[in-house]
Amino acid sequence: MATDPSRRPNFEDLKVGAQVKAFRKAKKYSLSELARITSISEATLSRVENEQTPVSAHNLYILSQALDVDITAFFEAAAQPMRTGVRSISRAGEQPPIVTARYVAEVLSTDLANKKMHPAVNTVTKRSLEEAGGLASHAGEEFLYVLEGQLILYTDFYSPTLLNKGDSIYFDGSMAHAYVAGGDGPAKILVVTNIDGKSEGFINEHS
Repeated sequence: MATDPSRRPNFEDLKVGAQVKAFRKAKKYSLSELARITSISEATLSRVENEQTPVSAHNLYILSQALDVDITAFFEAAAQPMRTGVRSISRAGEQPPIVTARYVAEVLSTDLANKKMHPAVNTVTKRSLEEAGGLASHAGEEFLYVLEGQLILYTDFYSPTLLNKGDSIYFDGSMAHAYVAGGDGPAKILVVTNIDGKSEGFINEHS
């Protein structure tokens, strides 16, 4: 059954406090230590963990970096772990899009936890580097395939690269980068990212 567009959740409406707390404890960080690392106030972190306040996409990306988890892992509370013979099917239209300030992300295979790869389909509408929030980087590697439209990939070390429908690129995620729509309409891209056996996936807020 396809998702009703009128009921699409905003990123900030999703409940992730329990996962934030679990990942923090797994790293053996106190709230004050995590606040120092992320520059997010201890009071705000406490409210987030207790579901008393929503967390922005930007802050969740910062938390994913500090806690060494893929950002999509915050939405996998009911996910089953990877094991021999396991598989995951994502049906068209059944993944609720997550609206962030930078793009709309359709995160795939969220029913599997601790994946080495995290796939997502992102719809990019920002039309300038400034509007996209500038360049940012993450550890690991990234694969990108253009499904629809045109995409301009901005990176360190290289001139902006125009990618058309059917084009793909594989690159070092630690090279700062950002996505910008290159044609008259939005660009739809498949993104798969990982971090040395841990994924850094994507919805990430950097692109």
